[in-house]
Amino acid sequence: MFGLKSVYFYLIACQITLVKFFRKIYFSSKNYNKSLESKIPKQVYYNPNPFLLSIITTYSGPSFKVSEINPNIFWLEDKKKILNKCIIFFGLVS
Repeated sequence: MFGLKSVYFYLIACQITLVKFFRKIYFSSKNYNKSLESKIPKQVYYNPNPFLLSIITTYSGPSFKVSEINPNIFWLEDKKKILNKCIIFFGLVS
């Protein structure tokens, strides 16, 4: 008599054989060949990385060294700029 373990392995072997058979049929079908075709994009979006472009472009904007800036003054100046923008905005709205 067959043991329980050998019946289990027989069922697994049947399952593997069926999967291989259906896979072979699917991979030779027209549906599979259609799914492999790619579409030509109508529009391409280009978003360059500014860090990589910095090598070839000249930028003459304001620059500063971090070691030369006092962090306390820096944050106070930044808050003043934000406050001035808010005052101008609220002045225009009212």
